[in-house]
Amino acid sequence: MSDHTDIKTLGIITFSKCGSQGRELFRVNPSVPILEAMEHASLLLYCAKALSLDAALESDGERYAWASHYLGEMGKAVIDDLTQGMLRGTSV
Repeated sequence: MSDHTDIKTLGIITFSKCGSQGRELFRVNPSVPILEAMEHASLLLYCAKALSLDAALESDGERYAWASHYLGEMGKAVIDDLTQGMLRGTSV
């Protein structure tokens, strides 16, 4: 099994488009170790999943939909940033 403890977030992935220009408001911070970043992404996606289920099943659940959307977007950004870091260390 490979040791990936040297892999960290790069800080190149942006997310949360806003305004008429569609600029991203946030960015993943660089230099977060892979295990810490993956754990946080997992928690973000777990919360997004729980909120999306509430949005689908509760009569006033639409209020959970945007929170779920943003949490999912954050989790995806962390995964995408880590993936870019892992791909930089391989040849295609």
